[in-house]
Amino acid sequence: MSYQKDTRYNLYFRPGAEAFGYSEGAEAEQRLLDIVESLYDRSTFSPEYLDNIVDWSTRYHFSRARHCLLRPLDIGPGDRVLELGCGTGAITRYLGETGAEVTAVEGSLARARVAAARCADLPNVTIIADDLQGAEVEGPYDWVTFIGVLEYAAAYSEAEDPYQSYLQAAMRHLEPGGKLVVAIENQLGLKYFNACGEDHLGKPFMGIQDLYQRTGGPRTFGRQALSRVLARAGLPQQQWLYPYPDYKVPSIVLSDAALAHPDFQAHDLLLRSDSEDYSDNRQRIFDEALVNRVLAQNGLLGDFSNSFLVVAQRPEEQAWQPAAMAWTFAAVHRHRGMATETRFVPQSGGSIRVTKRRILPHEPSTLPLADGHTISLNTQDSDYFPGQQMAWAALAAHVRDGNVPALVEALRPWCETLLFAAQVGASPLLPVEDEAAALAAAGMPCAAPGQGATAGAGETAGEPGASHAATPPGTSGTQLAGTPAAGGAPGSQLGSRGRPLRLLSLPGGMMDLVPFNILASESTGRHQVIDQEWEVSCPVPAGWVLTRGVMHALQTGLVPHDELGSIARVVIALADACGYHATPDDVERWLALEEQFLRAVSVKAVSHGLYTGTRRPVPMVFPTLASQAHALHEQQQHTHRAEEKAEGLRQQLAAREQENVASLKQIDEGRQREKALEAQIQTLLGSRSWRWSGWLRTLRRRSRI
Repeated sequence: MSYQKDTRYNLYFRPGAEAFGYSEGAEAEQRLLDIVESLYDRSTFSPEYLDNIVDWSTRYHFSRARHCLLRPLDIGPGDRVLELGCGTGAITRYLGETGAEVTAVEGSLARARVAAARCADLPNVTIIADDLQGAEVEGPYDWVTFIGVLEYAAAYSEAEDPYQSYLQAAMRHLEPGGKLVVAIENQLGLKYFNACGEDHLGKPFMGIQDLYQRTGGPRTFGRQALSRVLARAGLPQQQWLYPYPDYKVPSIVLSDAALAHPDFQAHDLLLRSDSEDYSDNRQRIFDEALVNRVLAQNGLLGDFSNSFLVVAQRPEEQAWQPAAMAWTFAAVHRHRGMATETRFVPQSGGSIRVTKRRILPHEPSTLPLADGHTISLNTQDSDYFPGQQMAWAALAAHVRDGNVPALVEALRPWCETLLFAAQVGASPLLPVEDEAAALAAAGMPCAAPGQGATAGAGETAGEPGASHAATPPGTSGTQLAGTPAAGGAPGSQLGSRGRPLRLLSLPGGMMDLVPFNILASESTGRHQVIDQEWEVSCPVPAGWVLTRGVMHALQTGLVPHDELGSIARVVIALADACGYHATPDDVERWLALEEQFLRAVSVKAVSHGLYTGTRRPVPMVFPTLASQAHALHEQQQHTHRAEEKAEGLRQQLAAREQENVASLKQIDEGRQREKALEAQIQTLLGSRSWRWSGWLRTLRRRSRI
């Protein structure tokens, strides 16, 4: 290789090479290098990265979510990987940690230095600063990756067909049977129809109208167009994966097999996968989760995914097949020992097995929660249940109606299921002073020491209870099919209205019994509890579980008009509908406990308004515009009425002015008459007759005396 080694930064470069044009600016890239060099722990899951995420740029370069994109490929020891366009090494670091032999090429010397610093302790990683098409590497390789690269081909290649030029340059490094991996935005991504700015241009609707710069600028492709581009390059054998919300920060990856399986509800995984607009436009036209459900029903989910992850091969080679059909990751903010990967693995006979693993199993999975009690992460495998989350009803009510009664009606079946499993007695996490007296005052049965009385047993409420049994603590995949909880009589009703919710608790293994973790089968009507991954070492407040379920439900859905107010308002109304009483102070304590839980299991607090009783819904464009139009119409009507009133006043003023003019004319005429009389008097006084008759006037005055 005609490279020199930069021992300062531990990378290879070509002397005299022209500078690469792609850059966020020298100051920004120096800042990234300074941050990485200041870190003691530079591994993928280093919590130090999270402390330095302050904007989209640092999030893109430092987020743990970046590496989740390639986890479905199962790259590991013995694999040789060539990463073309490695940027600052977010994915390079992960590839090196898998034990694969990694060569990473980056056109920007400044970014290559960051990647080299990031991987400085990995002897199996080599960083080269060079043009991607002309890089001299020691192949061939099992994997060659183009992650966020192909869309820029026209900007950095002078070839007549820059995309084919880039692909051919990558393919020459593949060994027989090797795979080319392309990650790229979808020109027809659903978020682009939802008023999000095009990721490269920053303006809405630019890509879907094909308003890309014709030469020299970035552009993306739809699925069919990209498939043709790859096939034309000699890569017709393609496995398509769909990362959500996109390939940059994925938390979910679906495959074609997931979209095609008759029993797999692929859209159900996307209920809380919100697209992001990296130009910070928060306005939306529709709720994407609801639209994704319709797209899935019509076989169009993959065509409208926001990004693609394509594994492409030559036609004569054995096709690569992923080990699973779908993947979900809970890794971004959790403590290392709590980060998980869930796989949906097809089985012979058409069934699906759900496997959940801790990504870093050597890290602690039990952490302190409060007052000596702990929170543990449990990972269990289970058979896939073909149902949809109970939270869909809440989402539909949230978007369609946006008011408390509708949301309460949607969440009530879940709430009744939850409370039917509750035990009488406060939780040690939120003890109640003189609990026995409080229970007696509320008319609630007092449990013997070490035992709990089931809330549903023998109690009556204003409304019938749910006919679903609760899941035993610490279990997942338990069906709810009509058997009441222990101690409850079939058909028994829930609580009596006004009984304090704070005096109920649930087993510690049921703290995650939220609407997202209960599936409902439309065909059989059965319910099944899933993913009960958290377990507290003591009973937990039933009100806390109710509150956290409502809180997370309210974080979904783009509402046209929001009449819900605070979380407390919904929790209180929902508890009341199920026969229990809660106060704003109760909800505040439950929210504080949720914050305590999140802080216990998270490296960095999630800043989405989860720790407060207020909500910050994303506004929808059309209803917002309609509301603004209505307000404008009202203002116009008000202005029109004001103008009519002003016109009346103007007419009155004009009439008064006319009256004033007439009065002034009369005054002027009077003054003219006065002057005429005065002139006549002066004429009279100056006349001879007046002078001659002076003696008569004198005589008259004297005679009066």
